[in-house]
Amino acid sequence: MKDHTLIQAILDASHDGIIAVDQNSTVIWVNKNALEILGLPPHIVGEKITRYIPHSDMLRILATGKREIGDIATVLNRQIIINRLPISIDGDIVGAVSTFKEITDIQKMELRIRKQSMESGLEAKYRLEDIVGQSSAIREARELAETFGMTDATVLILGETGTGKELFAQGMHLCSQRATGPFVAVNCAALPGNLLESELFGYEDGAFTGARKGGKPGLFELAHGGTLFLDEIGEMSLPIQALLLRVLQEKKVRRIGGERIFPVDVRIIAATNRDLEELIGRMEFRSDLYYRLNVLTLELPPLRQRPDDIPDLVWSMIREIEERDDRCIVEVSEQVFELFAKHDWPGNVRELRNVVERMVLLCKGGRLDLSDAAFFAKKVQRGRKVQDIQPAIDEADLIRRVLQETKGNRAEAAKILGMDRTTLWRKLKKYGVMLP
Repeated sequence: MKDHTLIQAILDASHDGIIAVDQNSTVIWVNKNALEILGLPPHIVGEKITRYIPHSDMLRILATGKREIGDIATVLNRQIIINRLPISIDGDIVGAVSTFKEITDIQKMELRIRKQSMESGLEAKYRLEDIVGQSSAIREARELAETFGMTDATVLILGETGTGKELFAQGMHLCSQRATGPFVAVNCAALPGNLLESELFGYEDGAFTGARKGGKPGLFELAHGGTLFLDEIGEMSLPIQALLLRVLQEKKVRRIGGERIFPVDVRIIAATNRDLEELIGRMEFRSDLYYRLNVLTLELPPLRQRPDDIPDLVWSMIREIEERDDRCIVEVSEQVFELFAKHDWPGNVRELRNVVERMVLLCKGGRLDLSDAAFFAKKVQRGRKVQDIQPAIDEADLIRRVLQETKGNRAEAAKILGMDRTTLWRKLKKYGVMLP
């Protein structure tokens, strides 16, 4: 009797409804949740299940000995999901057990999991209206992004480094029907090919040396029901491009070292600062993948094409820095904005943010003036000297000359040339330029 009471207490503690019958379809166990979900009276143990559920599917399990997982039914106007399994002893079917729960419970768990994913960083934070600027170029980009966002089509964002490609991707996600789903971003240039493959597609336990025990889901799985943002898509290797194309076509993914196929429902937004058609001509990018990605194209204007937005951007950045670092800036000298107007901003908004942040941190009062921008004024002057000599020589010679001037310091040379270090490295390789 004591054992019977203990087993009943264990069953009643289960969040699922549980009901079991013997080989004669007599109820032998039932818990409180089963009685409540199915609307059954108490004390049905010892009764035939068909007395209460005339066409019970448990009879089929007793007859076939086969398990049925994930069946959906409607009981008392509530949808439930049911698992039915045979009870076997020494190869003989001696009964059957059914476990079930309301689908709303599963949906609540899914929302909790989604919330945890978002807290782990799988979340878009910036809306299109958060993107600063009132120039016609940026307004047009925002309007087009909103139109694209309301579709479920793949979008290819084109723009120079620092133009805010990820901000627009997040904004499109948040104005789409997938807004409540995860937003997952990956920089394809930041990871070598084999690591990018494992990040995108995941891997099973023991797939390779150093693989996490139990395996790891890929970004496609994590982005299920949401958006996957592939930044710097032009840097992706050809083998990974082939795998990506296959997933886009089949909407299924298989982990490295695995056998299981996972269906995925993911919207792709890709971005690049490179000319993909030129890469196709050099056999560095697959044309079939390009046409798969380039369903809708969003071109972002560089900062030099919207100089009127610089004051608004500067003040927006100042407010962010103030909130983070407990600073207070009440005025920006017009001379600072005049200095900014002389620069071409090859690093675009990202470069502007770097300059503004350094100025705010250097500022000793509540006003930003030219003394706070002395470091930047030198850079602008150097850049103008480079522009003066650039037409007279080709790019390779220009790079050689600047490297000689900086005594081989690539970081400094990249700043003077107005390009990031990755671009400079690529050009050094392209032209075969040797360091001094």
